[in-house]
Amino acid sequence: MTTSPIKKLDSIHSDLKNQSKIDTIILDIEGTICPITFVKDKLFPYFINKLPTILEKYNYPLNSISDKDPIINVLENLPSNITISETTIYNYLKNLVDNDIKDPVLKSLQGLIWDQGYKSGELKSPIYKDSIEFIEKFPSTTKKIYLYSSGSINAQKLLFGHVDVNGKSTNLNKYLSGYFDITTAGYKNEYTSYTKILREINKLDQSQSVLFLSDNINEVKAAIKAGMQSYIVIRPGNAPIPIEEKNGYRTITSLYEVDI
Repeated sequence: MTTSPIKKLDSIHSDLKNQSKIDTIILDIEGTICPITFVKDKLFPYFINKLPTILEKYNYPLNSISDKDPIINVLENLPSNITISETTIYNYLKNLVDNDIKDPVLKSLQGLIWDQGYKSGELKSPIYKDSIEFIEKFPSTTKKIYLYSSGSINAQKLLFGHVDVNGKSTNLNKYLSGYFDITTAGYKNEYTSYTKILREINKLDQSQSVLFLSDNINEVKAAIKAGMQSYIVIRPGNAPIPIEEKNGYRTITSLYEVDI
């Protein structure tokens, strides 16, 4: 029995729809699911304000006093001409923060100091309501959510482990299947980073079933080049993207708009 051309066409459309059905979400954090002001106006200043008290505990030039001290283990990765004094370390790290340089040593140290703030209750993460609800409802036995941020994996876990929900600290890490940062995947403007993530999550051959959400158009471009679907997320306080830059890309203002 010969299948009609119409039925063949319907079958092709059905196959294409199934191939592109989203079953994996990769989320940027800052400016996407969390106000961009939280990082710049709360987390960064908290780190800088606490740094002198942290650094004054040690002797300089810096020497390994204990391999059990996580702060020392991180600081020892700085150039030797930087670890000669408390002042040189502080000035070096502050310069990185002021210029928003994605340095792995800085990110690791920030994670350790923010950990203290979260545990003391001084810090809580203001994740957008739509994002909280999406993260709680999307995952299932066949659907997964991952994070990909310039912030360290430790910092990501801290942020999601202390989410402000009606004034209470709530842990959302249980809904996440994994985390990626610049040390594990690479820099976020490079498409090879997204290819590496696809390989890690066993989606290299099903890249169109993966959706990456970010407020950064260059990251969106890189994800699309790697074969993923990707939307630009527009949030209050984010840097405006020129209309001509946004043309040809899907934009959303809430995770409620994600087609799943």
